[in-house]
Amino acid sequence: MKSDLPDTTEIYFKRFLRPNALALDGYSPGAPAESEDAVLLGANENCFGTPPAVLKTLRSLLSSRPNVHRYPDMTCARLRGALSRKYGLSPECFLIGNGLDDIINTLALTFLDPGDDVIVPAATFVVYASSARMMGATPVFVPMRADLSIDVGALADAVTSTTKMIFLCSPNNPTGAVVTRGEFESLLERLSLMPTRPLLIVDHAYADFVDPKQDHADATRYVSDFNNVAVLRTFSKISGLAGLRAGYMIAHPKWISHMYRTRPPYTVNSLAQAAAETDVTDPSVSAFKERTSARISKTRQKLEDFLRMNGIPYVPSHANFVFAFYGMPHPELQDISQELRARGILVRTLRHDSAPCGLRLTVGTPAENRKLMSAIAEIIEQRRS
Repeated sequence: MKSDLPDTTEIYFKRFLRPNALALDGYSPGAPAESEDAVLLGANENCFGTPPAVLKTLRSLLSSRPNVHRYPDMTCARLRGALSRKYGLSPECFLIGNGLDDIINTLALTFLDPGDDVIVPAATFVVYASSARMMGATPVFVPMRADLSIDVGALADAVTSTTKMIFLCSPNNPTGAVVTRGEFESLLERLSLMPTRPLLIVDHAYADFVDPKQDHADATRYVSDFNNVAVLRTFSKISGLAGLRAGYMIAHPKWISHMYRTRPPYTVNSLAQAAAETDVTDPSVSAFKERTSARISKTRQKLEDFLRMNGIPYVPSHANFVFAFYGMPHPELQDISQELRARGILVRTLRHDSAPCGLRLTVGTPAENRKLMSAIAEIIEQRRS
């Protein structure tokens, strides 16, 4: 039986959609690879793979007692216990999520209302702003410095009576720049003097790639003394578990207790929990990460040297990616991205409304890096001639 409604399908569903949902673009991970031989340098994954000890845990779990017919532990008690011992904090200070996107959206669902402001740097992870818009809150974009580092003082200057959250990513995605300890403590001091201190969420997804000698604020050290500070960490990057999706938040237990009211049940699967626990507790995994970080640093340096020698603008990075070709018109960046794709290399084109656009180049293995540099050199030569 056919409906006699005169509405078209699009008009029909628009009647039911929340206006906030209708205004969202949705997250785009980029075009999928068309070949198994493609060089995947667009998602900031760890191109050096997963620690062997973690893979061993997964194989053992699947071969001996998979139990995948049972729901996973909703509280992730074993993993939270391991993190508690690692950081010296109560297990109640940890919330495990299905990747950081899950936690960021739960933060928005728990704390944001229409009319609230959420301060974000102009060039940073897009999910911060989209999660705010999802709840009817307004993202307030703060300009970057000329070198595309985060202007922490400008973040504090932007706070008003309607500001509820500030997102700070260090190393920042997509620029790779870090916030120093002095800058971070200055921000904390200014926020502590405000009548209503906004919630400060610090995303440390890429912190494991920072050279220990680098001046970089570890926000985890401030969680115990500042109840408005939360830290986000992930197992998707240096841990090599992007395919299993697991991340966590460190914060005052009151944050966590309220977020349990709004999050869906059973968001973190059993395999992800077991793999993440091994990642936290097995000493061989720490050694794997140190070697991987050193290899990525060396490979990244060669990529940055190549960009500099070819006159391509880039931001010196402290992560496993480099933001390059910035300042070019977006259509031209898309052309370069397509030319790389035609050569079997996938990178990410990023567009910002109030900051320069650019290409984010994930640091791959030495062989992948050489393919990327060779392809860029070919494209540059073709454009010059």
